[in-house]
This record gives sequence, structure tokens and C-alpha cells, in this order.
Amino acid sequence: MQYLVDPSNLDETLEQLTPAFNLPDQTCTILRRIIAMFPRPIEVMVDEATALLYQDLAMADKFSFDMDTDALVLFSWEPEVIIDAFIEMAMYLNGFATMLGNREEWIIEFTIGTWKPVKNRIKRQLGIQVHDHPRMVVGLPPNKDQTPADDPYPFRKLVSSYDIVSFHQMVVLAARDDVAVYFPPETHSKVLAVYVYMRRAIQEVAQGLSLGDYEEFNTRLLEAVQKLQNLFNPSRLSYPQWLEQFEQTEMDLGTLPPQRQDHDNPFEEFIEELFSDDDAIDDADDDFPF
Repeated sequence: MQYLVDPSNLDETLEQLTPAFNLPDQTCTILRRIIAMFPRPIEVMVDEATALLYQDLAMADKFSFDMDTDALVLFSWEPEVIIDAFIEMAMYLNGFATMLGNREEWIIEFTIGTWKPVKNRIKRQLGIQVHDHPRMVVGLPPNKDQTPADDPYPFRKLVSSYDIVSFHQMVVLAARDDVAVYFPPETHSKVLAVYVYMRRAIQEVAQGLSLGDYEEFNTRLLEAVQKLQNLFNPSRLSYPQWLEQFEQTEMDLGTLPPQRQDHDNPFEEFIEELFSDDDAIDDADDDFPF
């Protein structure tokens, strides 16, 4: 089902959206202020099939833009997701670059990260609550006696070598401002450097910008991407040995095509395995390293 979101007819727009998304009164009030910032009407829809797939994936984006129709596509009915989606739609309509369609997936992930500080600034300007503390943990914080915690997840293995997989996942993690990352002692220095440089570059692109600053944002974004390309040259990174060994085994068994069709990270859900249980967030100290 598609719904017309018209900034020139807010009452009728909200009359449609409120029952369709079961919106609380407070969310409706917030959406009215956000939609008023749209420069033109748009269509919004919920992709229910994708929503079911994404509901248990903590790192999955819960909305997207249809670049052909300029429609907003939601993968969740949560009020907070809807608010974030509408703010980013206002940014998109006003001219903020998305980099969607770029052949290098890390550039899209980096761009996603640069949008978040701008979105949060807009939320603060509108009086909307912004969550400043991490909600998820990747890696395990040390025990209280500072001894390393047992690592039941593959994060230690992932960060111990510098390759295209670890590079891409560091960009994904750096772009998530709601994720705290604990790096084990075995972390490769270049892997840590990717994470630190990406986090810094994200803040530099978005620093001091709001909804009307899309031209400055786009200029900074392109400059940052070029600098990061020159610094890390990710197109020359190889796949890790453990991945090549895995694929060779699958090829020998006849269960994997001999050629990899996509040179982006092949494990879209791999990062989901890195999350500790919810209890780990509660047990962790408030002071996160990043």
C-alpha cells in the first residue's frame, strides 16, 4: 500500500498515516513538523516482506529510498524508525548525496554514517530526543580484572588480519553511532586505523551542518571519499585466507560456483554474528572506547 505525503496538505496526510502505521499522538505531532520541511510531495510505502526479514537483524537499515520514483520505502513500523526515515527523506529531497548505486559498497556505508550526525542535529533543532549512548556492543569488554573475556563470536578472527572483509566491516561499524566496539589485543593495526579514520572522517563531513547545508555536505563528502580512497586503496585489498579456503572446499564439494560474482563483502549477515547478547550491554561499563 502506498500513501501520499504532501507537505501542502498536512492534515489529510496524517489522517492517512496515523491509522496505517498505528502512530501515537506524539509521533504524529513530530511527523507534522518533519513533513512540513519536504520541498514536494512523495510516496511512502511499507515493504512487508523485507520488514519480516529485517526485524531480527540489528545492523540492517530499516528504510530506503527508491531512486527511480523518489519514494520512501519502510521496513519497519516502529515510531522511532519512521521519524528517522522521514528526517532522512527530507535530507534526500533537499539534495544530500546518497551515493546509492556506487559500485564500491564501502562508500555507500560511509555515506550512511555521514548522514547520521546531520540527522541528529535536525532532531535536536526540532526538540526530538536523540540517543547518545550505544545500544549494541561488538566484541566483548574485558572482565573486571582486565583479563580478556571469552570470545564466542568470530570478531577476534575478523580483526586480526587486514583484508577487504575486515576493511568493509570496519566501515560498517564506524558508520553506526549506536554501536560500541571493543577491539581485542590481536587487532591488526591497519584494521584499527580504518575504524578510527572512518569515524573521524564521518564527523568532519557532518560537522556543523543542518538541512539547508547540502551543498557543503556534498563537497565535503566527495573530498573525504577521495582522501580515504588514497589512504587505504581498498580496491587492492585481497580476500582473507580463511575465506579462500572455505570457498575452495565448497568448490571441491561442488556446492559453490568457481567464480565469485560480486567483489563486495559476500556475507551480508556476517556482522550480525558479532553482537553479544543483550545482557552484555547491561553488564558493560558506561565508558566505551569509541
